Amino acid sequence: MKKLIKWLDVNFEAVLMVVFFTMMIILITIQVLLRFVFKTGFSWGEEVARILFLWMSFSSFGYLTRNSRHVRVGFLVGKIKEDVQKKILFICDLLFLIFSVAGLKAVINLCIDAAKYHDKLIAIPWNYNVLYLAGVLGFFMMVMRNIQILIWKIRNWNSDLERFINYDGIYYDNNRVFCQPEKKDFLEKKEELLEKYESGQGE
Repeated sequence: MKKLIKWLDVNFEAVLMVVFFTMMIILITIQVLLRFVFKTGFSWGEEVARILFLWMSFSSFGYLTRNSRHVRVGFLVGKIKEDVQKKILFICDLLFLIFSVAGLKAVINLCIDAAKYHDKLIAIPWNYNVLYLAGVLGFFMMVMRNIQILIWKIRNWNSDLERFINYDGIYYDNNRVFCQPEKKDFLEKKEELLEKYESGQGE
């Protein structure tokens, strides 16, 4: 059970993203073949493809948060002392947690309203919650992953800044998703060499 929890901690969002992306690609491919080869097609094909894309997108929220890969501007922060940087980054994560909780609350209210008023999609007689529940998943995983990030930062407060930030989750004990190749690809090797060169280690 412990191994399963550890595996899900790393792979939960990745599995969802792969599943929804694969389903979307298969559906779009079939729809294109039917439309241009057989001059027919599913009336609901495009609508379902958009739903799958939405679920795939929201599934990525937790993955990006866990690995500290959300968009941020670090130019000014990088110009100040390391201890102050840590405080600013920690406060930013706290604010992001508040935003995630507010977003989760808002999308839950949307789900309640959609269920109450029986809102339906246009091409398919499905309730709008088939869309809104993707938002519930996305914001819920952001809340959970952001709590993990805050705990990590508290535990590593006295570590160096790189470990404290833990960009891309490189300092986690296990951060390799199930579909990630074990060997580094050309771009990863190139990035490592560039980093070494910029830090003066490549001379």
